[in-house]
Amino acid sequence: MTGIRKTHKAAFFYEIAGPFKIDEVPTPEEVPPYGLLVKTRSVGICHSDLHLWQGDYKSIGLPKSLPWIVGHEIVGTIAKKGSLVPESLREGTPVLVYAWQPADENDEIVAEGYTQLASRRRRYAFDIEGGLQEYIVVPHYKYVIPLEGFEEIESIAPLGCAGLTTYNAVKKIRKYIRPDDYILIVGLGGLGIYAVQWAKVLLPEANIIAVDIREEALQFASKIVRDVVYTKVNANTIEILNEITKGRGVRAVIDLVSNNNTVPIYSKILTTKGVYNLVGLMGHEVTIPTQILIRKEIVIITTYTGSLADQINVIKLAKKINYKEVISERFKFTEEDVNKAFNKLKEGKILGRGIIVF
Repeated sequence: MTGIRKTHKAAFFYEIAGPFKIDEVPTPEEVPPYGLLVKTRSVGICHSDLHLWQGDYKSIGLPKSLPWIVGHEIVGTIAKKGSLVPESLREGTPVLVYAWQPADENDEIVAEGYTQLASRRRRYAFDIEGGLQEYIVVPHYKYVIPLEGFEEIESIAPLGCAGLTTYNAVKKIRKYIRPDDYILIVGLGGLGIYAVQWAKVLLPEANIIAVDIREEALQFASKIVRDVVYTKVNANTIEILNEITKGRGVRAVIDLVSNNNTVPIYSKILTTKGVYNLVGLMGHEVTIPTQILIRKEIVIITTYTGSLADQINVIKLAKKINYKEVISERFKFTEEDVNKAFNKLKEGKILGRGIIVF
């Protein structure tokens, strides 16, 4: 494709929690035979990016170096393709980039289909620099999902992490759910707003309850997803949940917070043989009421993003959810707006999701 400049703009932070600065970097001239050069159209602003920027992952060696580029929820168009990429993927094709790529295709867990759990990974923003730049290289075309048929693609970016993770979280609890069971979703932030929608799509026979400490988050979610019971967290939350479920309790909890303010409390509302799905990465250690969990034979599971197959299914089902209205904030790819976006997320001032549009 003509018109590719030799350099392009990328947003770096040079110190932990320091300001983002946009600099020029070389645009890759060579593309791997099976690879693609993708021109970025939008990038979702995820809490994981915020944690990287703030230095919350330093204990696990992230970010790998400074300066660094974040951004792993990436939508763009194919700007250049390798010699062995199929004709069906044309230059200009809109795509979502699957961010959770393995670095070793021979990894046993990858062969089993769990691409996101590879022992060696190539995750944008974590293992390699992220998508908050005008161009990125995708080493193999199988890690992009075409978006043809969508009227507006920028709003799809968060489906590469938030939408993917919550789809997988709901999918994992399906085998435990019986008709007319209650499901509790904890947290209505950037993940929860997708989780309630996937629950409606994948578990239409279940009753969905969602809780959050913020009234504004409950109001925002209620405008996007109806037929869900929304409840504000307070000192009487367990009593309220028991009243809603008529004393039956809930069959499953999807915890998008997963800290000591949630797990010890909401595990008590689970019915016998229920399931507690830990998804949120906001807590490092939690205390669990073992007497209750063991006596009820509660199953504890976890969810970390999703596989490539999950990502493909997310895009196939995307038109069944209201992914556009989830986007409450759109920022430009300028130094001023990038800094504004991350500071607003840090201050908890973004309802739903925010994206940076190029």
